[in-house]
Amino acid sequence: MSNPGAERSARSVPDRPGPTAAERASAEATRPAQERYSIRVTSRLTSIELDTLRMWERRYGFPRPERTSGGSRLYSQADVEALKLIKRALDQGYRAGEVVGKSVAELSKLVLVSSQAPSPAPTATPTVATVLSALTRHDLARVRAELRQAAVMLGPRRFVVEVVHPLCARVGELWSDGTLEVRHEHMLSECSFAQLRVLMSAYEDRPGAPRVLLATLPDERHGLGLAMLEVYLATSHVTPVFLGVDTPADQIVKAARSHEVDAVGLSVTLVSDLDSTKRHVRWLLAELPRRVSLWVGGAGGAELGLHDEAVRIVGTWREVDEAISTLPRRAT
Repeated sequence: MSNPGAERSARSVPDRPGPTAAERASAEATRPAQERYSIRVTSRLTSIELDTLRMWERRYGFPRPERTSGGSRLYSQADVEALKLIKRALDQGYRAGEVVGKSVAELSKLVLVSSQAPSPAPTATPTVATVLSALTRHDLARVRAELRQAAVMLGPRRFVVEVVHPLCARVGELWSDGTLEVRHEHMLSECSFAQLRVLMSAYEDRPGAPRVLLATLPDERHGLGLAMLEVYLATSHVTPVFLGVDTPADQIVKAARSHEVDAVGLSVTLVSDLDSTKRHVRWLLAELPRRVSLWVGGAGGAELGLHDEAVRIVGTWREVDEAISTLPRRAT
């Protein structure tokens, strides 16, 4: 039964006007801004490598950070929470392709279900030995899977330094003593090169970063060393310009000029014609702009006996780091 007095009282209360534009602006100004994190801070908060975050963004479309006017990534609190759940799911045995990009609700459910199940044995990081074992069994699918898993678990830089480089050196030794054959070396090179190209797809040119042109001289067709250096440079905030193998010296000079590089990196193997390589290097020194340094790497680099202050022998990763430290930073 209705109460007429209450109805009259309710009708007597005037409608409350909505907030004015000034009031809305004031409320917006006093509302705390949503937290944003740089990629470095996000990496620390989530225990996910910087390069892995970039790779997921390119491959899976997540996370999709905002960008500052200078192009730097900014991650939201929601991104961080989702990434923490993804990291937990990976630790519980899921693969990146199974979890990256899922909603927080889906991830929470996966993590909860997995936490209630018996703990699986921890996934071991692939090693040189495990990849070699698959290679000698002619199990290419396993070789690719091991390399893929190592790249995800170690990140691009450690993948190059701790897996691909020592793996290639070991296969070369086993080929020399007759344990492995040329086909094994070629198959490993193709699998490694393919994984390195996948990793490079996550990188973009950085404004103001120094640029290094990568190539081999005529008749030098081994390019895996260049591909390793390309990824290593990209993780070191250097923009690599991959020209490729078996490149005429004049084309190297023209590319160096057109791309305005700061250094040219050459890979020289032990099977190279060292006398011909020396002649090419001397010609390059005469033709390259004076500001462009020349790096010579690979197992054959130290065998050239070059004694020129314009040439840097980069036979180890430490020497690569030293060479990188000398590169100029450009104005953005």
